[in-house]
Amino acid sequence: MSLMVVAPPGTEPSAGLRSLFRFEARRLLRSPLLWGAAALCLGLRLYEVWEWLPDLNVEAVGMSGSMLLLAGAAMLAADLAASRDTRGGMPEALGALPGRAARRTGAVIGAAVAAGTGIAALVMAAYLVVRLVTGPAAGVFDPYEALSGVLAVPFAAALGALLGRWAPSPVAVPVTAFLLAFLTFLNSNQSGYGDWFLPVVPFHGPDWPARPSGLHAVYLAAAAVLFAAVALLRHGARPVRVVAALTAAAVAVPAGAVASARAPGAEIRDWRTAVTGRVISSADAPAWVRERYVGPDTRRCEKHGSVTYCAFPGYEPWIPLWAAAVGPVAEALPPAERPGLPIVRQYTDSWWMHEEHDERFIGTFMGWGRAQDANHGVLASNLVNRVTGLRPPGPEACDARGQARTVVALWLLGQAVPPEPVREREIRLGTSHYATQQSPLGMVRYGAAELGYARRLLASPGFRERIWAHWETLLKPGTTIEQVLPLLGLRPEFAAEPVKGKPCS
Repeated sequence: MSLMVVAPPGTEPSAGLRSLFRFEARRLLRSPLLWGAAALCLGLRLYEVWEWLPDLNVEAVGMSGSMLLLAGAAMLAADLAASRDTRGGMPEALGALPGRAARRTGAVIGAAVAAGTGIAALVMAAYLVVRLVTGPAAGVFDPYEALSGVLAVPFAAALGALLGRWAPSPVAVPVTAFLLAFLTFLNSNQSGYGDWFLPVVPFHGPDWPARPSGLHAVYLAAAAVLFAAVALLRHGARPVRVVAALTAAAVAVPAGAVASARAPGAEIRDWRTAVTGRVISSADAPAWVRERYVGPDTRRCEKHGSVTYCAFPGYEPWIPLWAAAVGPVAEALPPAERPGLPIVRQYTDSWWMHEEHDERFIGTFMGWGRAQDANHGVLASNLVNRVTGLRPPGPEACDARGQARTVVALWLLGQAVPPEPVREREIRLGTSHYATQQSPLGMVRYGAAELGYARRLLASPGFRERIWAHWETLLKPGTTIEQVLPLLGLRPEFAAEPVKGKPCS
């Protein structure tokens, strides 16, 4: 296939440019480079988030970070096409075609920007559709975030064409891509390394203030026009090119600067500096945090069964999932114990220290896992520990071996998730918060005997009436397993283990 398209004599310049554009576009769309990068960034992102339900507050932001792979491929493809004139004797072959270089550059830029934008839009749309279909989705979607993720690709394509014309070196794109990726990594928490002049700012917490996504989209579009105009200036300072470059710069620079000034990262850094070393109260929270997350009317509540669930606006679709974890535990309680159960209340990852924490509430998270694993079990165990009183008196774990209420607690937990042997593990509770658990009951340890008797109780629904009939006796901290085996209709089967560490009181 020829790498040069020459318009026939007498052909209008616009017709020749269209022919060149179609030629370059076909080459890019037939190349595996862009499609391979698109498949890779989509696959990697879906693999990364597959275990978590979609949160629309951050879905487009996260996909924009993965879109850097496609942006790098578009930069390389545009650079190779734009610098083609300088390779393999092409300058001599094209020397007899005066006036054609600028047209070829324009065709390369147009084709790279169009192909990159189309593929990026397809990838972003496919990702969002997959996440919505595999929901339920929570949060509030910002279309400008998705648009910014798409525009990062034409931004990179235009930059690649600029490098191909002004710096036609094999290392130009790798060095530029490395610098952009390195700055993006340093700026992942919006720490001031490039700010919003970078093509993407990949990290955003779901409970952070709104990002300047609209301004960033304007900046990316204007920057792409600026790069394209500067690439064409390589062929001469024509008035249209100069005006286009100056106009694009006049839009891009203020948009990037204002977006950087309005970025939430600076506000959060200032707040963290202000409260360092202090005892934090709700009054220390930024005003927007008090209005959106820690005020009395910041959540919307629904009652399912005997439990009330309160979620931040946009997170109501997850309430049935919380109810699936807590509801079976509540229904296993004696009817007299169900009124007045604690409210399941959603807390933030970043601002929970400003919240009111007392016996009226059980906390749930800003993120929720797809499987009935960590989040499901932790929320159920929070209610179990609250109703049985099995909670360590301090921050360290306690040992509940030998206590009858430990068996009851494991039986209650088994209504929601299968009880497991004790093993210390670190679990992810929300989008960015990790905690260490001693067992499925949190920081409460138990032994094989307690687990074995609980499994016997779970094996037959007939034990529920016996547990209800002796509820108060079972929950007394001083009641031992040996004392309640006859009450529950169980025979001694498992050897008691000595308490290891501080006992649960």
